[in-house]
Amino acid sequence: MAALMDLDTAIDRTTEGVLTIDRTETVSLAAASERVLAVDVVADRDLPPFNRAAMDGYAYDHDHAATSRPVCGHIQAGDPMQVDVSPGQCVGIATGAPVPPSCNTVVPHELTDRSDPLTITADAPPRGGNIHPQAADAARGNILINAGQLLSSAEVGIAAMTGYKSLLVRAKPQITLLTSGDEVVGAGIEPASHQIRNSNHPMISMLAARAGGELNQHHHLADDPNALTAVLEHAADSADVIVTTGGISAGKHDFLPDAFEKLGCQWRIAGVAMKPGKPIRVGRLQDCVVVCLPGNPVSSLVTGAIFLAPIIRALVGLTPGPRWRTVRLTETIRSNPHRTLLRPAHTPTSATVSIPTWQGSGDLAHLAGTRGIVRLPLGKQVDAGTEVPFTRWP
Repeated sequence: MAALMDLDTAIDRTTEGVLTIDRTETVSLAAASERVLAVDVVADRDLPPFNRAAMDGYAYDHDHAATSRPVCGHIQAGDPMQVDVSPGQCVGIATGAPVPPSCNTVVPHELTDRSDPLTITADAPPRGGNIHPQAADAARGNILINAGQLLSSAEVGIAAMTGYKSLLVRAKPQITLLTSGDEVVGAGIEPASHQIRNSNHPMISMLAARAGGELNQHHHLADDPNALTAVLEHAADSADVIVTTGGISAGKHDFLPDAFEKLGCQWRIAGVAMKPGKPIRVGRLQDCVVVCLPGNPVSSLVTGAIFLAPIIRALVGLTPGPRWRTVRLTETIRSNPHRTLLRPAHTPTSATVSIPTWQGSGDLAHLAGTRGIVRLPLGKQVDAGTEVPFTRWP
């Protein structure tokens, strides 16, 4: 029997050869959240497009000395620059309004007597003070957002400011999910005393969606090699990733690895020295990535976060991950000298994690409120206060 791959090697191999998909689609700004930009967003004009007042006050020519200045009008934000301000005069101005060409300084209200003529009662601003110059943020034609950026509220705001009503984004990787097990029943079916409900289907579907993928098919596979092969033969036709749950351990009904291999699947990962999730497999079938997750729900969730989510992120051109940060354990935990333990964990604070008591990889119930996975070092025990890596659920 071949030695199990260590976790770090497996993580490195997970996304080897995974290329960014080249399909794109156009979405509205309202639908662009968490999508990956496919083309640069470019400024269609200078930003700001005019010299803009940065304070409520009075605009004037700093180069023309005067002890008092007649006020020749007022400019609101949104007004055109139609006020003619002669040397020695000033004009009232609101924050965001265009500064007339003959003015080069704005004095705030609180530094004046607010009279007409106006007297500056404190130290005057320097030349150019309180003016946001035209093109100070960006010049027309500058790239504001680079292709490959994961879009959030800020980028959507920038796109709207630049005149975009929609954006070209990378298409979501298409996921075919195949759950398995004769003991598993689907939603809406009352399970018999010897059956369980299918938690892996909605759980892994959500994980894939949060990582940036889109479920396009779901089949539940019977523990029958002929029926299994028939589904697998067509699974790669419309998918970027085939995800399976269950059917990959050492039981006599675990037919999936052989079935994939008969179709030409090449494995990059075939078992990892980790717990839970030891049977995890990652490979390639035709142009599809194959990710075989264990069937126990906690194992499926953990390996989905560590292996499936990075593959989906790589397919849309993002840094794959998992993204670890350092936290401290709040209690002493038993570890394992031979396999890396990955434990779902609560985060009482941003710097600490607490690991719930649980009854093994079938015990999904105790994961309520967990926020991610903590990685424990090899050994027999990890003391409270030890710094350990933590990654959030997708």
